[in-house]
Amino acid sequence: MKVKKSIAIIGEGITEWFYIDSLRVACRYPFKVAPDFPQHSDIPHMAKLAESYVEQQYDYVVCLVDMDRLLSNPTEMATYRRTCKKSSQNVIWIETNPCTEFWFLLHFLQQAPIRRYTSYAELQQELRKHMPGYEKTQHYFRRTNLYRYLTETGDIEQAKHLAETLARMNDEAPEDSLAYSQMFRLLNLLAELNEDDSEETLKSENQKRNGDKRQKILNFLADFGISDAKTISKAIGLKASRTREYLKLLADEGRIVTYGEYNKRKYGLNKEN
Repeated sequence: MKVKKSIAIIGEGITEWFYIDSLRVACRYPFKVAPDFPQHSDIPHMAKLAESYVEQQYDYVVCLVDMDRLLSNPTEMATYRRTCKKSSQNVIWIETNPCTEFWFLLHFLQQAPIRRYTSYAELQQELRKHMPGYEKTQHYFRRTNLYRYLTETGDIEQAKHLAETLARMNDEAPEDSLAYSQMFRLLNLLAELNEDDSEETLKSENQKRNGDKRQKILNFLADFGISDAKTISKAIGLKASRTREYLKLLADEGRIVTYGEYNKRKYGLNKEN
């Protein structure tokens, strides 16, 4: 069985932490989200923290970055670009311009807003039309489950669609500095890993069930001796066709032996094993 993937998600402040934690709980993601409670930090600090998680052998380290401050400071932007290029391969930088709240706003829009936001305060006014009383405080975040609110009153699939559109536009013309969010990349990654883990869990459960059925056949033959597939299938409560499949597997493994032709075939334990 595969080892579950581990993810460290690093945000610049409490907004990202509360959103990601509410997402993790709501979706019941089985992998770890870290650090436990990040504080506001600059790019060099985030990069250092990211590499520390790489050293701890996390499979992915995701850094959530608000671009408003970077876009207003060429020196910090240059530092950020250099940092991205030097980061380990499994460190993923996720950008939102101007800030994470723009990703929240996309849940409530029908069309991609082709515009700039000069400040968080400007964006907050727009967001409050859909999230009354929104404020970037622990008090608000503790009484408001961000992920649940956004998915129950907004449309996350529409948000992802709009975010993909705007991110692509930014890639094509970054000099325009339009509002955009790459948060969909994180959600897609989480969903993909969760799907892989679910498939692996299902496979494991199927293997266990298959093992149980095979053991029932062996136990029956041990108790009642040589028997035919029809009798065995009734005894263990399995369709005759499936019983024959298990009998073939057990015969191929050498755990049972067969007697007679196909239509009258019988099965018994291989006493040499």
